[in-house]
Parts: sequence; C-alpha cells; structure tokens
Amino acid sequence: MPEVEIPEHVSDDREKRIGLTIAIIAILLAVVSSLGKDEDNEKIVGEVKASNGFAWYQSKRIRQGMNDLFIEQLKVERLGTATPAQLEEMKKIEDRLAAKNAEYVKENEQIQKDAKLQQEGAEHSAKTADRYNKAEIFLQIGVVFCSITLLTKRRGFFYLGIVLAMVGVGVGVSAFLM
Repeated sequence: MPEVEIPEHVSDDREKRIGLTIAIIAILLAVVSSLGKDEDNEKIVGEVKASNGFAWYQSKRIRQGMNDLFIEQLKVERLGTATPAQLEEMKKIEDRLAAKNAEYVKENEQIQKDAKLQQEGAEHSAKTADRYNKAEIFLQIGVVFCSITLLTKRRGFFYLGIVLAMVGVGVGVSAFLM
C-alpha cells in the first residue's frame, strides 16, 4: 500500500476549523442516516404485519362463509327424511358452527383494528423515513460545500455548507419529533 503523507500541522487555523466542522457534520450525517434506516425498517415491519393481519382477517371471513354454507346445507337436510338422532346431531353441528362464526366476527373486528393500526404505523414510519432521507441529502451537500472550501479557499462555500447542514439538522430534528 502506498505511503500517504499526512502533514504534522495544518498551517492555517481556518483549515482546522473547516476540517472540524466537516467532521461534526459527518457525525450528524451518520446519526440521521442511521435513524432513517431504522424508520425504513419499521415501515417494512409495519407493512408486513398489516398485510399478515388483513390476510388473517380474510381467512377467517372465508371460514365464516364456509360455515354459513354448511349451516344452510344442514337446514335443507333437516327438511328431508332424517332420523331423530340425525336431526339432533345436525342441530348440534349447526349450533357449534354458528357459535364459531360469532367468535370469528368478534376476532375479525380486533384483527382488522390491529391491522389498520399497523398500516397507520407503517405510513407514519414512511413519512418519517422520507424526512430523514431529505435531512441526509442536505447534510451530504453541506459536507461537500465545506470540503470545496478547503480546495478553493473561498469562505462562501463554507458558509453555504454550514447553512445546508443546519437545514439538514432542522429537517432531521423535525423527523425525530414527528
């Protein structure tokens, strides 16, 4: 690996301040980036949980529909030439299926509420992640403009970099407070 020459001292205190500022902005960038990725993960988890909840809701609705069809079939069969024992057994089955359907209705209400909450949480995480991503962009551009100052020795780039970094921090804080 080639040797990299590192100066023992920087001749200009201004360059030290610029370098330190770049390092601080880079730290803020890393924090905002990490928080944004966490929110992206929360969004994905929320979407999966909501999708699973809606699928579970649908499967219970299908079971309820199948039970309703079987109850109707039992009612028709009871009109035929069934023995008293068969009629009694059909009634037990019908009652059991009706009770199960009542259970499905109650469960489905809760499943649907939970799935909607998960979906709302995923939407909130998506908005928060989007805001963190915007903050990250401002911070990245701020680092670039501050770095350009070291090359050009023009203070305007440094101040622009600081302003962009402050905007990025503001957007990041607003995402954190959402």
